[in-house]
Amino acid sequence: MKSSNKLSIYLNFIFRNIPIHIVFLITSLLPNHLYTNLIRGFLIKPFIGSGGKHLQIAPRVTINNPENLYVGSNCYISHNVYINAKGKIVLDDNVIIGPMSVLATTNHIFENGIVKNKGISKPIYIKKGTWCASHVVITSGITIGEGSLVAAGSVVTKNVETKSVVGGIPAKFISKNDK
Repeated sequence: MKSSNKLSIYLNFIFRNIPIHIVFLITSLLPNHLYTNLIRGFLIKPFIGSGGKHLQIAPRVTINNPENLYVGSNCYISHNVYINAKGKIVLDDNVIIGPMSVLATTNHIFENGIVKNKGISKPIYIKKGTWCASHVVITSGITIGEGSLVAAGSVVTKNVETKSVVGGIPAKFISKNDK
């Protein structure tokens, strides 16, 4: 690993990861409420790639690699969400991520039949006005089209077209979201 890359990782850890965890620690005593979620969102915005207006972050959210998380305006990330943004995550305006969901941009790799603690990262894009309900898993390299709904408990392993309702394991097309 190049020394400039090591320095970048170190600086991101010191100036992004630690401050976000301190914000979450301090605000963990506050209730899960619109105003405290807005305060939490406001406080973490300087430490992520970018954040729009009225960002709401609920308690107990975990964000790895916050420098690669780009969030639009009027977004809500619910409680107990796990975000691994190593490969970049973009949430457009008006995106809702339901409780206990996972957004993971990295897949572990196997070498000689043994899983390794290293992986391949690909970005996740969730387009404007999409709602990912509770317990949704979105895997690396996925784009979810504008105005879509991902049903609770779904695992998204393939791209989702605009204005679609998908659900299941793996998530499959259910209907168009004509509303």
